[in-house]
Amino acid sequence: MYQSMGILEVVGMAAATACTDRMIKSAFVQIDKMEKTGSGLLTIIIRGDLASVQYAIEKGAEEAMKFNALYQYEVIPRPYEGIESVFGIGGKGDK
Repeated sequence: MYQSMGILEVVGMAAATACTDRMIKSAFVQIDKMEKTGSGLLTIIIRGDLASVQYAIEKGAEEAMKFNALYQYEVIPRPYEGIESVFGIGGKGDK
Protein backbone atom coordinates (compact mmCIF):
# COMPACT_ATOMS: atom_id res chain seq x y z
CA MET A 1 0.00 0.00 0.00
CA TYR A 2 1.36 3.41 -0.95
CA GLN A 3 1.23 6.29 1.49
CA SER A 4 -0.65 9.43 0.56
CA MET A 5 0.90 12.88 0.82
CA GLY A 6 -0.66 16.04 2.21
CA ILE A 7 0.70 19.55 1.72
CA LEU A 8 -0.41 22.50 3.83
CA GLU A 9 0.88 26.04 3.26
CA VAL A 10 0.36 28.65 5.97
CA VAL A 11 1.60 32.12 6.86
CA GLY A 12 3.69 32.42 10.04
CA MET A 13 5.56 30.12 12.39
CA ALA A 14 2.95 30.24 15.16
CA ALA A 15 0.22 29.12 12.76
CA ALA A 16 2.46 26.40 11.29
CA THR A 17 3.27 25.07 14.76
CA ALA A 18 -0.38 25.01 15.79
CA CYS A 19 -1.41 23.32 12.53
CA THR A 20 1.32 20.70 12.83
CA ASP A 21 0.31 19.94 16.41
CA ARG A 22 -3.36 19.59 15.47
CA MET A 23 -2.63 17.35 12.47
CA ILE A 24 -0.42 15.00 14.46
CA LYS A 25 -2.93 14.76 17.31
CA SER A 26 -5.97 14.27 15.06
CA ALA A 27 -4.80 11.44 12.81
CA PHE A 28 -2.13 8.79 12.39
CA VAL A 29 0.23 10.77 10.14
CA GLN A 30 3.90 11.62 10.14
CA ILE A 31 5.50 14.95 9.31
CA ASP A 32 7.94 14.51 6.43
CA LYS A 33 9.07 18.09 6.14
CA MET A 34 8.37 21.60 7.34
CA GLU A 35 10.07 24.28 5.31
CA LYS A 36 10.13 28.07 5.01
CA THR A 37 9.25 28.86 1.41
CA GLY A 38 9.56 32.66 1.50
CA SER A 39 7.42 35.71 2.24
CA GLY A 40 6.42 34.26 5.60
CA LEU A 41 5.01 31.07 4.06
CA LEU A 42 5.72 27.70 5.59
CA THR A 43 4.98 24.40 3.88
CA ILE A 44 4.16 21.31 5.93
CA ILE A 45 4.29 17.92 4.18
CA ILE A 46 2.67 14.91 5.87
CA ARG A 47 2.38 11.22 4.95
CA GLY A 48 0.05 8.42 5.95
CA ASP A 49 -2.93 6.41 4.70
CA LEU A 50 -5.39 8.36 2.56
CA ALA A 51 -8.16 8.76 5.15
CA SER A 52 -5.71 9.90 7.85
CA VAL A 53 -4.01 12.41 5.55
CA GLN A 54 -7.35 13.84 4.37
CA TYR A 55 -8.59 14.23 7.94
CA ALA A 56 -5.32 15.71 9.19
CA ILE A 57 -5.15 18.25 6.35
CA GLU A 58 -8.76 19.22 7.01
CA LYS A 59 -8.00 19.79 10.70
CA GLY A 60 -4.76 21.63 9.89
CA ALA A 61 -6.62 23.93 7.49
CA GLU A 62 -9.28 24.62 10.15
CA GLU A 63 -6.53 25.54 12.61
CA ALA A 64 -4.85 27.83 10.07
CA MET A 65 -8.15 29.63 9.46
CA LYS A 66 -8.25 30.54 13.18
CA PHE A 67 -5.04 32.51 12.56
CA ASN A 68 -6.26 33.81 9.20
CA ALA A 69 -3.11 32.12 7.90
CA LEU A 70 -4.32 29.47 5.44
CA TYR A 71 -2.68 29.86 2.04
CA GLN A 72 -3.27 26.55 0.25
CA TYR A 73 -3.53 22.80 0.79
CA GLU A 74 -3.59 19.61 -1.27
CA VAL A 75 -3.90 15.86 -0.72
CA ILE A 76 -2.19 13.55 -3.21
CA PRO A 77 -3.65 10.04 -2.83
CA ARG A 78 -0.91 8.10 -4.60
CA PRO A 79 2.07 10.29 -5.43
CA TYR A 80 4.57 9.38 -8.11
CA GLU A 81 7.37 7.23 -6.66
CA GLY A 82 10.09 9.73 -7.57
CA ILE A 83 8.40 12.72 -5.95
CA GLU A 84 10.47 12.29 -2.77
CA SER A 85 13.57 13.46 -4.60
CA VAL A 86 11.76 16.55 -5.91
CA PHE A 87 10.72 17.62 -2.41
CA GLY A 88 13.78 16.24 -0.63
CA ILE A 89 11.75 14.03 1.70
CA GLY A 90 12.24 10.52 3.07
CA GLY A 91 11.90 7.18 1.30
CA LYS A 92 9.13 5.39 -0.53
CA GLY A 93 5.74 4.69 0.97
CA ASP A 94 4.93 1.19 2.24
CA LYS A 95 4.30 -1.17 -0.66
